[in-house]
Amino acid sequence: MNSSVKIALIGSGALALELLEMFGRERFVAAYCDPQFVAAARIDLPLHTSLSALAQVATHYVLALADAADRTRLEQALQSAGMQPAPALILPSAVLSPSATIGAGSVIGHGVQIGSRCRVGQHNFVMHHTVMGHDSCTGDHVVLCPGVFVSGYVTLENAVTVQANAALAKGITIGEAALIAQGASCFRSVPAGMQAIGNPARIIPPASQAPIWEIS
Repeated sequence: MNSSVKIALIGSGALALELLEMFGRERFVAAYCDPQFVAAARIDLPLHTSLSALAQVATHYVLALADAADRTRLEQALQSAGMQPAPALILPSAVLSPSATIGAGSVIGHGVQIGSRCRVGQHNFVMHHTVMGHDSCTGDHVVLCPGVFVSGYVTLENAVTVQANAALAKGITIGEAALIAQGASCFRSVPAGMQAIGNPARIIPPASQAPIWEIS
């Protein structure tokens, strides 16, 4: 990677630790943590609680946070501090079509397969052994957990989360901020903000969740 690209991990929990294992400590120069979580942080990187201080040592960032609302808010604050999304981090075991495109700040894990003409947005997590069929696309801040199967011509809008081993049928659309539960089989489109659970999946209202990160 270009030596002028100095990447900070945004987060200090399980997802950040997994990225350290996947890509190696030497890929990152520092981490950012909300002050209220510093005591519990276990990450082996210089830890900052101020974005302005972080911007003195890092030029780019990767969002190692699972919550889409936190990711979106922090993205805006990081760019205001002068940092940019890191080039996509892709493990060598992933198989990507030459016609697929991967957005900045995204992470592609072990054994992922991404088909022809797929478009992966910015700040996505496409985790281990997930498959994306041809002509599918994701918005920004999408999380595909391990073992997800996405058929062809599927659209996932911004801030969608698909939990482990779920399957999405051909041609459907998953609306913004929707959640597909673990092991669900989705055969129809899911409206924005809703949840899909079960096999075949049924659509239910979302559980409310207040943001837990404060930006300093």
